Amino acid sequence: MTYKTILVPLCGSDNDPVALKGAVAVARDFDAHLVALFVRLDPRDAVPMLGEGMSGAMVDEIMRAAETESDNHRVAARRHFDAAIAAAGFELRDAPSGIEAPSASWREVVGRIEDVVPAEGRLSDLIVCAHTTVEADTQGYTTMETALLGSARPVLLVPKVLPPEIGRSVAIAWNGKIESTRAVAAALPFLRSADRTVVLTAETSMTEAATGRRIADYLAWQGVNPELTILHPGSESVGEAVTKKAVGLGADLLVMGGYGHSRMREMILGGVTRYVLNHAGLPVLMAH
Repeated sequence: MTYKTILVPLCGSDNDPVALKGAVAVARDFDAHLVALFVRLDPRDAVPMLGEGMSGAMVDEIMRAAETESDNHRVAARRHFDAAIAAAGFELRDAPSGIEAPSASWREVVGRIEDVVPAEGRLSDLIVCAHTTVEADTQGYTTMETALLGSARPVLLVPKVLPPEIGRSVAIAWNGKIESTRAVAAALPFLRSADRTVVLTAETSMTEAATGRRIADYLAWQGVNPELTILHPGSESVGEAVTKKAVGLGADLLVMGGYGHSRMREMILGGVTRYVLNHAGLPVLMAH
């Protein structure tokens, strides 16, 4: 398994160059094809569902304004894409050429982000998004969360300040659950080429230390020989303990499951996913 197609959803925001820079780095490492996706709004979706009291002129005005805004975002997103690909020196192409080299293409789809991004993501090996918060970039955060929950594909979140390389020193947050299992499977291309891999297991009432030893044994059969670190969070949350340890180890990639609990529960009560989404300062590969 390797990464041959990488999807980068773009919104026409300042986070586009961040996501593109991370995607370019991964595409270069794996000779992958980068697809920049822009979702054009259908102006009809901008009209309120309950618009009985609205005149035809008001509806037309709303649709025109929505179309104009979408066009402005598209122009910005395309500008970001063109600049990133030119700087990277990637060839633009829409079909495989038989040559092992990174390449890129631009794709526009009309529809709703929550429908289009997961559908397009299912036809890629990896989805790359800028690491942001809902307060800083609502649309970008929604796009990332939609991709994670709806695509059945791994999502790589990249921070504004990228490490020199992604995936040379990898930390795995392992608790033995389905989401962690999917994340480790999705991260195997990184793990097999990493210089160092560390399994981080937080020993809690829900997770035993032996859980970490079992995944280390499994990875050995995959040609990966990880170190094992057992964390004892104490008064810290598991998310805080894992993130601090990964940063302290000098990891340039954290691999973990996303939303092991329901999204609503994590929004209200907090959780490992929520903590990492709000605090991690390193690239994070998540799977749900």
